[in-house]
Amino acid sequence: MTEYWFDEKTAFIAEMFFERRLVHIEGPAAGQPFKLEPWQRDIVRNLFGWKMPDGRRKYRKLYLEVPRGNGKSTFSAGLALYLLTMDGERNAKIYSAAADKDQAAMVFDTARDMVEESAQLKKRIKPYKNKQMLFPEMRGLYKVISADAYTKHGLNPHGVIFDELHAQPNRELYDVLHTALGKRKQAMEILITTAGFDRNSICWEQHEYAIKVRDGIVDDPTLLPSIWSADEKDDWTSKDTWRKANPNYGVSVQEWFLEQECKVALESPAYQNTFRRLYLNQWTQQDARWIDMEAWNRCGGTLPDLRGRMCFGGLDLSSTTDLCALVLSFPPIAPNEPTWLLCFFWMPGEDLIKRGRRDRVPYDAWVRDGYIRTTP
Repeated sequence: MTEYWFDEKTAFIAEMFFERRLVHIEGPAAGQPFKLEPWQRDIVRNLFGWKMPDGRRKYRKLYLEVPRGNGKSTFSAGLALYLLTMDGERNAKIYSAAADKDQAAMVFDTARDMVEESAQLKKRIKPYKNKQMLFPEMRGLYKVISADAYTKHGLNPHGVIFDELHAQPNRELYDVLHTALGKRKQAMEILITTAGFDRNSICWEQHEYAIKVRDGIVDDPTLLPSIWSADEKDDWTSKDTWRKANPNYGVSVQEWFLEQECKVALESPAYQNTFRRLYLNQWTQQDARWIDMEAWNRCGGTLPDLRGRMCFGGLDLSSTTDLCALVLSFPPIAPNEPTWLLCFFWMPGEDLIKRGRRDRVPYDAWVRDGYIRTTP
């Protein structure tokens, strides 16, 4: 069993890097020292303080999932600058990635502005207009990369900051960057996101894995999970729930603003999922609520023997890209009996994976599980 140890000196240096070298660059705190909030301090100290017997870092990945407004992009910018300048890594390559280059540039732009506001860092780091900055002392580089995964093979990152992972259209860019991290001894992967709604996404996969690690179901000492959210059964209109889900409640997340947004959500059911996902970090099953998923899930069950009963069939044939579908509807024949639906779906077996990537749907898994039948 590996025995880890805590390096108080390194943890303190990382903590002080934020508070003595960095300043906030926007909002009411603009220009003030970056004083870490308790939850941020815990992450920084754990991330850089815990070591393996040979001195390498214990943690190689941070999964940070937190509601909007809690300063995760600003915090991540500070982590990126620490990896670039304080990690003792020669030729360190730090990359900001996201679903598109504009999103990826948000963390980078915050880091660049922090450099401009810091007398110490401004002397050591040279920002350029092409979304990259150099650290000449150690030949380090921090830059923004686009979402084209096929151009990223061959990278040798020391740090990857993946912003808003829930918006990633597929797993290709994540896989390319993740597998490249094995080339360095202390490479670090920082995944930051707000909850999403696509349960077939790379973000949901990472979310579920992080929860299993957090709860001790999976043993992965290299992952540091930090998830702030309301539980599924919590009252989403309660201020106690808002406080529970937002670690920066009363700091950068204001109660009056959540009150205002909650009123909108109460009046507009379509906005309820947006409120719960973005401000309470709850994974919803739809982007906008059309059908209450609890009501939908209650419609599940085991079909009775329907042979010989009257039914109506609806057939939808496709000529190019849609699925072909046949749905048989069996009306009730007894009081309080529901209408039963028997559904069949088909698609060509050829290009199954390609179609899945295009539609962001795991057709291959659905075929394997018997939900869809393939044709030649």
